[in-house]
Amino acid sequence: MTYSQRSTHPAAASDYTYLEYQISIAADELAVAVKAQDEPRAEAIRLKITELEDKLALLED
Repeated sequence: MTYSQRSTHPAAASDYTYLEYQISIAADELAVAVKAQDEPRAEAIRLKITELEDKLALLED
């Protein structure tokens, strides 16, 4: 399946939107953790964001 076929497939669009939403939520959580100087939590959130971005990149390929 080509990228254009995948990107127009409803399930792919849904997955893409979901991952973008999850990344935005994690970014908000990261901002709170950084402001609170909670480094262990901030690092865990950074890892979560990285994992979500990796999954998003797989959908883009």
